[in-house]
Amino acid sequence: MSGKNYLHQLDAKNRMRIPAKLREELGADYAITVGSGGCLYVYTKEQMKEVKATLNNLNTYREKQLKAARFILYNTWEAEEDKQGRILLPDNLRKYAKIEKNVLVFKGPTCVEIWSEEVWNDYFSDVNFEDLADALDELKNDG
Repeated sequence: MSGKNYLHQLDAKNRMRIPAKLREELGADYAITVGSGGCLYVYTKEQMKEVKATLNNLNTYREKQLKAARFILYNTWEAEEDKQGRILLPDNLRKYAKIEKNVLVFKGPTCVEIWSEEVWNDYFSDVNFEDLADALDELKNDG
C-alpha cells in the first residue's frame, strides 16, 4: 500500500491522466465507479469482477441492496485511454465526485482513488486524531 498522491487538472475536454506508475498497477483494462466519501474508485479488471460478484449476491427484494447495486453499476465506466494516455471522465462521474478542474489521484488502501482536490481537502478538514486512533484500534482488533 503506497499512499502516494498525484495532482492533475482536467483538460478542456474533461480528460485526465492516471499516473504511469498507477496505470501499470491497474493493467490494460480498468473501470471507474463511484466511491465513498465523494471520490471515484478505480478498479482493476479482477477487482471489478469481485465487485460484480458481490452485487450478484444481493436479494432483489431488499430495496436498499438493489438501489446500491443499480447505482454502482449505472455509474461504472470502462476506462479507455487515448494515444497520450488520457482518459475521459464522463459527466455522471465528474458530477458525483464534484470534479471541475483540480484532480487528486491517490493510491488508497484497496484501490486507486480519484478526488476533486477541493472535496479531498474538505474531507480531511475536521480530522480528529482520537477518532483515527479508535479506527486503527478497531482494525487491529478485527485482524
